[in-house]
Amino acid sequence: MADVPEVTTSSPSELLAAGRRHLAVRDFSSAAGVLAKACEALAKEHGDMADQCAEAYLWYGKALLGLSREESGVLGDGMPGTGNPEDDEENEDGADDGEEDQNGEAEQNVENNKEVEVEKIEAESTTKEEEPGSSTVAAGDSDEPGTSNNGEANEESEVNLDNEDDVDNLQLAWEMLDLARNILSRRAEEAADGVAARALLADVHLALGEVALESETYDKAVIDMQSCLELQKELYHSDDRRIAETHYQIGLANSLASNFEDAITHFKNAANILETRIKTLENPSAAKDDATVKKFSSADPFYTVEGEIKELKELLPEIQEKIQDMMDYKAEVRPCDCIEETREMLRGMMLKEKNLRHVDCKA
Repeated sequence: MADVPEVTTSSPSELLAAGRRHLAVRDFSSAAGVLAKACEALAKEHGDMADQCAEAYLWYGKALLGLSREESGVLGDGMPGTGNPEDDEENEDGADDGEEDQNGEAEQNVENNKEVEVEKIEAESTTKEEEPGSSTVAAGDSDEPGTSNNGEANEESEVNLDNEDDVDNLQLAWEMLDLARNILSRRAEEAADGVAARALLADVHLALGEVALESETYDKAVIDMQSCLELQKELYHSDDRRIAETHYQIGLANSLASNFEDAITHFKNAANILETRIKTLENPSAAKDDATVKKFSSADPFYTVEGEIKELKELLPEIQEKIQDMMDYKAEVRPCDCIEETREMLRGMMLKEKNLRHVDCKA
C-alpha cells in the first residue's frame, strides 16, 4: 500500500482532504480514523446537523463501508472452505488417507478435546448471559438500520448482519450516510446550493445502496440506487460514465434479488452509455469541450482521454458477459426449486465484484 504522510493538523478541511487521500490509496482504516476526527471537529464547531458536516459524513460513511468490505474479505479468506476448491479436495483426500492410520488413543484424545471445547463454550455463554452490558451496544437498545426503537423491522432501511464486527462498521456507515442524506435533502431545496447538494446527495444514495448490497437487502439497494440515478439524470449529460456506473450497480442489485429482466435492462443501459461515451471521446472536438474531461483533467494530472477510452473498452466485454449470464440464469430458473442455488452463484459473482470496486476521489 502506498505510504501516506501522517496528518498532524486539526483543521477540519485538511482532515477531510487527508481522509480522501487515504481513500484514494484504499487505506480504509486510516481514512476512517482521520475522517472521524473531521466529523467530530465539524460537529463540535457547527452542530451535528449543520450543512458543513454533510460532505464529511459522506466520506466517513464511504470509508467505513470500505473498511467493512476489507474486513469481510480478510475473514472470508481465513475461514475453512473459502480457499481454492482444488486445494480443499486435496486436503480432504489426505484426511481420508490419514484416518486409516489413527488408533484408538488418538480418537480418545479427540473426544477429550471436544469435551473441553464444550465446557469453554458453555462458560462463555453463561458469562454473556450474566453480563448483558458487556457489548458496546445492548441488543435491545441498538438502533440498527431497518430497526425501530421497539425492535420492529423497517422495510425501508432493513440491514441483515451476521457478524458482530461487521455490524459496527456497516451500522455506523449507514448512520453517517443517513445523516448526510438528511442534511443534503434540506440543502437541495435551497436555490443557492441546490445543484452542488444534489450532486452530493446522489453520491449518498449510491453509497447507501452499496451498504444495503453488502448486507444482502437487495430490494432496498435497488431503491436507493434508483434515487441516485434519478438525480444523476437531472445533473449530468446522458453519456456520463457516472450514470453508466449506477445502471451497472442497479443491475447487480437486481441480479442478486433474482430480478433478472430488470438486471438485463440496466446492464444494457450501462453498455449503451459507455459505447456512446467512447464515440464522444474519439471525436477530438467533442472531447475537447466535454465537461467531464475538463473536470478529470484538472483533478487528476495522470488523466488522458486515450486512457479513459481504453478503460471503457475494457469494461464493455465484462458488462456484455453479465448480460449473457442474466439471460442464462433467467432461462434456467424455475419457480421455487432452484432460486436459492442461483442466488448463491450470483453471490459468488459479487465477491469478484468487490475486488474491482474503487473509491472515486476525483470529485
